[in-house]
Amino acid sequence: MKNIIVLFIAFFRVGALSIGGGYTLIPLIEREVVFNYHWLTKDEFLEILGITQGIPGAISMKFATYTGYKEAGILGVLAANLGILLPPVIGVMLLYSVFNKLSVNSGFKTFLTGIKFGTIGLLLAFAMEMAKSAKWGLNGVLILILSFLSLYFKIHPGLVIILSGLFGLVIL
Repeated sequence: MKNIIVLFIAFFRVGALSIGGGYTLIPLIEREVVFNYHWLTKDEFLEILGITQGIPGAISMKFATYTGYKEAGILGVLAANLGILLPPVIGVMLLYSVFNKLSVNSGFKTFLTGIKFGTIGLLLAFAMEMAKSAKWGLNGVLILILSFLSLYFKIHPGLVIILSGLFGLVIL
């Protein structure tokens, strides 16, 4: 039972600090599951991160599900997923009730601008971590460049992911 409560609290903390969403959550999740609770090793964390890229859904939910199941089975999955979901659900409900009042406030606008730059910093830090763990070679760099250009020219990200995987099968 203790593991279930700790899973809930750890993922609740991630959910509560998940401003920016998506890849900005990865350092938060890593802090909890690798460094704070040692549920995953650094290598396992990176492997799961890579594997989950091929599975639809939110990164946070996939990590909550994987870690929860590994640590406490189905009840761990439920606790971790409830923990990760509850803060944003509460936040959106609160935001809905006050957004119109806040949207005209210049302090709120600059707060959001600060969050935007912080999010960019988190994404760059994540990109550097991923770059360190990649096995660099000419073909990998080619996939990276083609993926970047595809997104720049507004090709659907889902198609870019699938094509990158297929290119990886063929040329890596």
